[in-house]
Amino acid sequence: MDPDSAAPKIAGIDTGLGLKQIGGKRERYESLLRKFAAKQAETAETIRIALSVGDTSTAEREAHSLKGAASTLGAATLAAHAAEVEAAIKTGQSVDVALESFSHSLIAVVQAIRTALPL
Repeated sequence: MDPDSAAPKIAGIDTGLGLKQIGGKRERYESLLRKFAAKQAETAETIRIALSVGDTSTAEREAHSLKGAASTLGAATLAAHAAEVEAAIKTGQSVDVALESFSHSLIAVVQAIRTALPL
């Protein structure tokens, strides 16, 4: 892999922005994308489980953490959906609707990463 080559093309991610945000190190960026796909793939379910047992602080923290990671990697739409989930949990309103949109967005981004950067 040429560290100076252009950013990979991944649906739902502005990889040029993400690559720039981590200093232009393509190998490091791709490693972060793979880790994100591996570690965050179940975040929507983790949030659902936390909410089902009344643990709003964990649910909110999971949404907040994913929002930051997605933003850093250039997945702005996913980050926005995570922000909506975080806000919905804080207010207790429209959580299911926000979580559904977030879940679809997360699945799409994780699949796109796995397709573009197979292990």
